Amino acid sequence: MKLNIVEKITYQLIAVGVLFGLFICLLSKTYYEATYAMEDGFLEWMTVYALLMCAQTCALRLYRLRSRKNLLFLLCTFGAFCIFMFGAGEEISWGQRIFSRESSEFFIKNNSQGETNLHNLVVEGKKINKIIFGTGLGIVVAFYLLILPVLYRKKESIKALVNKLGIPVAKNHHIISYVLLFATASLIPSSKRGEVLEFGGCLLFFLMLSFPLNEENFS
Repeated sequence: MKLNIVEKITYQLIAVGVLFGLFICLLSKTYYEATYAMEDGFLEWMTVYALLMCAQTCALRLYRLRSRKNLLFLLCTFGAFCIFMFGAGEEISWGQRIFSRESSEFFIKNNSQGETNLHNLVVEGKKINKIIFGTGLGIVVAFYLLILPVLYRKKESIKALVNKLGIPVAKNHHIISYVLLFATASLIPSSKRGEVLEFGGCLLFFLMLSFPLNEENFS
C-alpha cells in the first residue's frame, strides 16, 4: 500500500487528534468536554475544514469534468457538494457564534442547544440528530463502507452504475481506518465522544473522495 503525501499527513492528523482525545479524556474528562471537544473548539473547526475540503473537491471536480461527464454524474457531484456545505454550516450553527447572532424564537424553543441548526432540533420529544444524523447516517456509512466496495468489485452492472453516478468507492485502507477510528472513539469515556468520530470521519471521507478506488473515473 503506497500512500501519497496528502494521505500520509491526513492519517497522521487523524491519529494524533483521536489518540490525544482519548488520552486527555482519560486524564481529565472535564478538560476534554470543556476545552478539547467544546463548541467552536479544535475538533469542531477541524471537522468544518474537512467538510469544506470535501466540498471544494466536489466543486473542482464539477468544473473540470463539466463537459466530459453525463448529467447524472454532474448532478450527483453537485448534490455531494451541497451536502458537505450543509454539514459545514450545521457544525458552526451557520456562523451564529462567529457573528454573535441570537437564535430565533423557533430554535430557542425547539433546538436542544438553543442554536440555529437543524441537527439539534427536537420534534415531539425526539432528537433529529439521533434519528437522522445518528441512526440514519450510520446505516448509510455502513452500506457505503462495507457493502458498496464489495458490490463494486464483483458486479459489473453495479460498477458501471456507480461510475455513471460519480460515486467514489472506498479503498481497503479507508475502510480499515474507519473501523479503527470507530473502535478508538468508542473507548472515550464521555458522551461527547462523537466529536472525535466526526473529526476523524470527515477527514477520512475527504481521503475517500479525493483518492477513491475508482480514481480513474474522476480523471
